[in-house]
Amino acid sequence: MNDAFLMKMLWNLINKPNDLWCKVLYGKYGRNGDLMVTIHSQSYDSPLWKALTGIWERFHQNIVWQLGNGNKINFWLDRWTPSGKSLFSTTNQSFIDTTLSVREVVNPSGEWNYDFLISNLPSTIALQVLALPAPMDTDGHDSIGWGGTSTRDFTVQSAYVYQSVGGQTFEGDWKALWSWKGPHRIQTFMWMAAHERLLTNYRRSKWGVGISPMCPDCDRDNETTLHVLRDCPKATQIWIRLVPSNQITNFFSLNCRDWIFRNISNQPQGIQSKKWTTTFLVACWHIWTWRNKTIFEDDFQYPTNPTYIILKMVDEIDNCNHNPMNLYHGNTIFIGWKKPQEGWVKLNCDGAYKDSLELAGCGGLLRDSDGRWLTGYSRKIGTCDALGAEMWGMYLGMQIAWRQGFNNLQVESDSKMLVDMITGKAGINGKPPTLVRRIQELLKLNWQVQINHTWREGNRCADWLANFSFSLNSFQIHVMETRPSGISSLLFDDISGACMPRNIRVIV
Repeated sequence: MNDAFLMKMLWNLINKPNDLWCKVLYGKYGRNGDLMVTIHSQSYDSPLWKALTGIWERFHQNIVWQLGNGNKINFWLDRWTPSGKSLFSTTNQSFIDTTLSVREVVNPSGEWNYDFLISNLPSTIALQVLALPAPMDTDGHDSIGWGGTSTRDFTVQSAYVYQSVGGQTFEGDWKALWSWKGPHRIQTFMWMAAHERLLTNYRRSKWGVGISPMCPDCDRDNETTLHVLRDCPKATQIWIRLVPSNQITNFFSLNCRDWIFRNISNQPQGIQSKKWTTTFLVACWHIWTWRNKTIFEDDFQYPTNPTYIILKMVDEIDNCNHNPMNLYHGNTIFIGWKKPQEGWVKLNCDGAYKDSLELAGCGGLLRDSDGRWLTGYSRKIGTCDALGAEMWGMYLGMQIAWRQGFNNLQVESDSKMLVDMITGKAGINGKPPTLVRRIQELLKLNWQVQINHTWREGNRCADWLANFSFSLNSFQIHVMETRPSGISSLLFDDISGACMPRNIRVIV
C-alpha cells in the first residue's frame, strides 16, 4: 500500500507541477526537469526522494499517453494506442525512425497517413490507429494517463492491485462469479476471498501489530483464507454434510484459488448439483459471517444446524431467480422519423460494427423541414467499438452541417449513451474522449444545435448509410449530394410518416 501512495505522489508531481510541494521537490531534486524521461537520486538525497526513484520503473510501466496534438508522443516507443502497448514490437520493417512523433504521421489534409500505417504496421494494428481521431492543434497538449483504469485516471486502489499482482490479472472464471444471480455482497466477498484479502488473523499478523496468526477456533493452524473457509474443523463439519462422500477427497485437496473457482464453475458435486454454485457461495459467506460474530459479538450462539440455514438461503435465492417480482410490463409504441420544424435542418447519424470484418463504420444524412435530402455521408473507420463509431457519425455530420452554413440544426442519434455524454447527463470520469470534446466544441460555435435521442426505428436511413460504409474502398469520408438508390424506400417511408412498432418496458 505504501508503494501505491508513492505512485500517487509521482502522478501528482507530473500532473500538478505548480503545487507548492511539487515545486519544492522539483527545485531540489528535479535535475533534468522532465520526470517523464527519468529520475534518479544521489546518496545524500532524502529518504522520500530515494523511495520515489526506487518505485519509478514500476510506475512508468503503467503510464500511457492520451493523444492531444500528437507533438510530444513518440509514435513507436510510447504507449498511446487503445491496447496500452507501444508499436515498436509490432512493426514489420527492419529499420524505423524512432524519433518519429505521432503528429508526423498525419498528412497535410489532417488525416492519418494511410500508406505509412499499412506499410509499417500489421493490418489489425493499422486499423486500430485509423479509428482514432488524427491529432489536431485544437485537441490541446498530449497528456499522460494511468493504464490501470479504463478512464486513464490514477487511483490508489488500482495502483495497489497492480502492485499486489505484479501487473497481471488473477486467472479464474470471474465471469461465472459476476454473472451469478444472488446477493451482490456475497459476490464481493468471494472476490476478496479469491484474492486472499479477507482480514484473517494470518493476514493481520503480517501488519506487525502483535496479533497471533493462529485460528481462534481450533488454535491448530494459521488462520488463512483457505483454513477459515474450509479446513477449520467447524467449516469441515459443514462441508462434509454438503459434499457427497465420493467427492470429499477432491474437495479438500485443492489450493485456495482453484478450490474457489472450480466450485463457482458449478462442478457436479454437493447435495444439489444444479444449485451447487449457490450452495458453495452461500456456505462460504455464512462460515465467514459466523466466524466474525463468534469473535466480535458476545451473545452470539453458533447455529446447531448450520447446513439447514445455508440450504434455506439457497432455496430463497433460487425462488427469487425463478419467480422475480414483476416490476415491468410490456407496451408497444409506434416510432417513425419526424420532420424538423420550419427553418431547421435535421441530422440523423449512426455507427455500425461488423464482427465478421472486425471493422466499424458510420454514416448519416441531412434533411430539411420538408424531408428532402440535402447531403449524406458514409465513412469506413477502422477497428473500434460501436460507441466509437457513433461518435464518429455525429462528429462528421455536424462538421458537414457547419461547413454548409446551416444555422439551426437538430441532431438525432439512437445512442442514448452518446447523447447523454454530449449533453452532460452522463458523468464522464477522467478526460472525455477526443471526439466528444470536438463535438462539444462544435456546439459552442455561432449556431443553434439541439441534440436528441431517437429509437433505432426512427433512424433507419442513418443505419443504412452506416452499413453502406463497409462497401467503400477507402477510409476517406464519402459525401453524397444525391441519394443512393438503395435508400429510396426508407426515405419514402420517413417522408410519408410510416411508423414501426417497438416493444418497451414500462415500470408498474
